[in-house]
Amino acid sequence: MFRIIQPNTYYVDMSGTPCKITRTTSDTVHYQRNGHNCIASMMRFQSDFEWVEAAELKQIWDDLETAAHLKKLRAMRAA
Repeated sequence: MFRIIQPNTYYVDMSGTPCKITRTTSDTVHYQRNGHNCIASMMRFQSDFEWVEAAELKQIWDDLETAAHLKKLRAMRAA
Protein backbone atom coordinates (compact mmCIF):
# COMPACT_ATOMS: atom_id res chain seq x y z
CA MET A 1 0.00 0.00 0.00
CA PHE A 2 1.20 3.51 -0.79
CA ARG A 3 1.82 5.88 2.12
CA ILE A 4 2.90 9.52 1.96
CA ILE A 5 6.05 10.05 4.01
CA GLN A 6 5.43 13.09 6.19
CA PRO A 7 7.62 14.92 8.73
CA ASN A 8 7.24 14.02 12.43
CA THR A 9 6.18 10.46 11.69
CA TYR A 10 8.07 7.37 12.75
CA TYR A 11 9.32 4.41 10.74
CA VAL A 12 11.50 1.47 11.72
CA ASP A 13 14.49 0.21 9.77
CA MET A 14 15.29 -3.42 9.04
CA SER A 15 16.87 -3.89 12.49
CA GLY A 16 13.80 -2.47 14.27
CA THR A 17 15.35 0.86 15.24
CA PRO A 18 12.81 3.73 15.29
CA CYS A 19 13.54 6.64 12.95
CA LYS A 20 11.84 10.04 13.03
CA ILE A 21 11.24 11.73 9.69
CA THR A 22 12.48 15.33 9.80
CA ARG A 23 11.77 16.38 6.21
CA THR A 24 11.29 15.03 2.72
CA THR A 25 11.88 16.22 -0.81
CA SER A 26 10.79 14.68 -4.08
CA ASP A 27 13.79 12.34 -4.12
CA THR A 28 15.24 12.23 -0.57
CA VAL A 29 14.12 11.52 2.99
CA HIS A 30 15.87 13.16 5.95
CA TYR A 31 15.48 11.28 9.22
CA GLN A 32 16.96 10.89 12.70
CA ARG A 33 18.11 7.52 13.98
CA ASN A 34 19.88 7.05 17.31
CA GLY A 35 20.42 10.82 17.55
CA HIS A 36 22.12 11.05 14.15
CA ASN A 37 20.76 12.88 11.12
CA CYS A 38 20.64 10.66 8.04
CA ILE A 39 19.57 11.01 4.41
CA ALA A 40 18.26 8.27 2.13
CA SER A 41 16.93 8.26 -1.39
CA MET A 42 13.19 7.83 -1.64
CA MET A 43 13.54 4.43 -3.33
CA ARG A 44 15.95 3.07 -0.69
CA PHE A 45 13.81 4.44 2.13
CA GLN A 46 10.66 2.82 0.81
CA SER A 47 12.40 -0.55 0.47
CA ASP A 48 14.34 -0.52 3.78
CA PHE A 49 11.91 1.17 6.19
CA GLU A 50 8.45 0.33 7.47
CA TRP A 51 5.79 2.61 8.95
CA VAL A 52 4.70 1.84 12.53
CA GLU A 53 1.51 2.66 14.38
CA ALA A 54 1.59 4.58 17.66
CA ALA A 55 0.90 1.50 19.82
CA GLU A 56 3.66 -0.49 18.14
CA LEU A 57 6.07 2.45 18.47
CA LYS A 58 5.31 2.69 22.21
CA GLN A 59 6.06 -1.01 22.59
CA ILE A 60 9.40 -0.58 20.79
CA TRP A 61 10.35 2.36 23.04
CA ASP A 62 9.40 0.33 26.14
CA ASP A 63 11.49 -2.65 24.98
CA LEU A 64 14.52 -0.40 24.32
CA GLU A 65 14.14 1.21 27.74
CA THR A 66 13.91 -2.19 29.45
CA ALA A 67 16.98 -3.46 27.62
CA ALA A 68 18.99 -0.38 28.62
CA HIS A 69 17.88 -0.75 32.24
CA LEU A 70 18.84 -4.44 32.34
CA LYS A 71 22.24 -3.62 30.85
CA LYS A 72 22.80 -1.01 33.55
CA LEU A 73 21.79 -3.43 36.33
CA ARG A 74 24.13 -6.14 35.00
CA ALA A 75 27.00 -3.65 34.89
CA MET A 76 26.30 -2.61 38.48
CA ARG A 77 26.23 -6.24 39.62
CA ALA A 78 29.49 -7.03 37.81
CA ALA A 79 31.30 -4.09 39.43
